[in-house]
Amino acid sequence: MRNNRANILIFVLWILVILSLFSIAISYNSAADIKLARYESDSIKSLYLAKAGIAKMMAELNKDKNNYTGLNGDWNKEKEFRFGGGKVVYSASDESARFNLNSPNLNKDHLIRLGLNEDVSLRLLDYKTGKEEKGFEFIEELFLIDGVMRDIYLRIKDYVTIYRCTDSRININTAGENVLRIVLGDDSIINRIIEFRQGDDAESGTNDDGVFTEDNFSAVFKNFGVTPEAVLNYQALFSVKSDFFRVAAEASFSEDKNQARRVAAVMGRSGKIYYWKEE
Repeated sequence: MRNNRANILIFVLWILVILSLFSIAISYNSAADIKLARYESDSIKSLYLAKAGIAKMMAELNKDKNNYTGLNGDWNKEKEFRFGGGKVVYSASDESARFNLNSPNLNKDHLIRLGLNEDVSLRLLDYKTGKEEKGFEFIEELFLIDGVMRDIYLRIKDYVTIYRCTDSRININTAGENVLRIVLGDDSIINRIIEFRQGDDAESGTNDDGVFTEDNFSAVFKNFGVTPEAVLNYQALFSVKSDFFRVAAEASFSEDKNQARRVAAVMGRSGKIYYWKEE
């Protein structure tokens, strides 16, 4: 009798152990499922918050009523806002500050000043000619050109664009020294342009910046010692106001950077999207 009771007790204890283990396994799986669901929920909310950052940046760009686009504009400052426990950081850069590979005026000298050797430059021009009116449709097409390896691509990608149709002019107020050199190849004029833009404090993006406008363009270049005929040539090369911007936003509902979602876009002031990437 005692043996039967002992066996029953042992059996009951084993049942309790098994049920406890089963309960622990269910709890563990439930916790993992809850954690995964929370992660997926935060990821989706972060993506939409990043998209809101893109939309907010474009709305702010459309408030700009200046007849020029300069580096001292409010659009050139990183911004953030919080919503529902999440945070988004968003910013914009001027796509017209980049050299347009789809320009009809693109030539070998531009590409050599960009940093390509003569052979690769000629192959790039041949490839572009073969695309006819389509031109480059996405920037990664550069990899289809013999001789363009990853190191070359990384070296030039931040200085070029393909998203401005055939508009060849760059914004003289926002283009960096490297892009100015691609267009002009004349360091003396480039230095004068940068000095004028930086103002007395010799820094870009500050209140005393000089800006080129349609009204002062000729006068500023004449002060550089440029002839009236040359001024006309420069007016064909440069714009003073931009309609295309590269906008980026990063959003998260967690302090973990690995859970952040990012959106990058190239857009016109009209809202037309030329490039969109979500991460």
